[in-house]
Amino acid sequence: MVDVSALTSGTAVQSTENASRNKLAKDLDSFLTLLTSQLKNQDPLSPMDSTEFTNQLVQFAQVEQAINSNESLTSLISLSQQSIVTNAVNYIGKTVEANSSKVPLQDGQAKMAYGLAADAQSVAIVIRNEAGTIVYSTTGEKTKGVHPLDWDGKDNMGIQQPDGTYEIQVTALSKNDEAVETYTTVFGKVSGVTQKEGQTLLVMDKIGVPIDKVLSITG
Repeated sequence: MVDVSALTSGTAVQSTENASRNKLAKDLDSFLTLLTSQLKNQDPLSPMDSTEFTNQLVQFAQVEQAINSNESLTSLISLSQQSIVTNAVNYIGKTVEANSSKVPLQDGQAKMAYGLAADAQSVAIVIRNEAGTIVYSTTGEKTKGVHPLDWDGKDNMGIQQPDGTYEIQVTALSKNDEAVETYTTVFGKVSGVTQKEGQTLLVMDKIGVPIDKVLSITG
């Protein structure tokens, strides 16, 4: 699927270019009409200085050249974005791992991983639903490095949560109660591709992950 905002943005750029070209054409017509009139009515014994008219013609040429360059650049950007989207379609139906704190619960299962920049004294993991409510909490491995985390979609009361978008938060503290740097990655099956603000996003459930955040892909 394609984001409507991306199409609207492209249309707006094209409209601006068309308006600029139309304005240039009208201004040039007015200038040439004025020049022709002045040439017809000039005093043969005291002809007008053509320097100013020449300078204005040069300026018109420069403006037109700039508009042509902008149009060419817009076309190149559009072709590049189309190419990226076309390649991204190959991800549909595949499972990817990406840097994100948003995790999709798909078919009652969610797969994640978290990393610690250093050994920690304590590691707390919470998972929130879209309303921001904590539905699951646990403790994690404390050693430096990457640790996998699978969630069966059940809250701490054993109640199965609905498929959808959740958020994982990992908090780690050192022996001195100082924060240890953490990061999270999530796994999910890609169901679509979209664009937003010039970025190509892979869609997992309702989560849009920038394609440059993808770390791995499996069949």
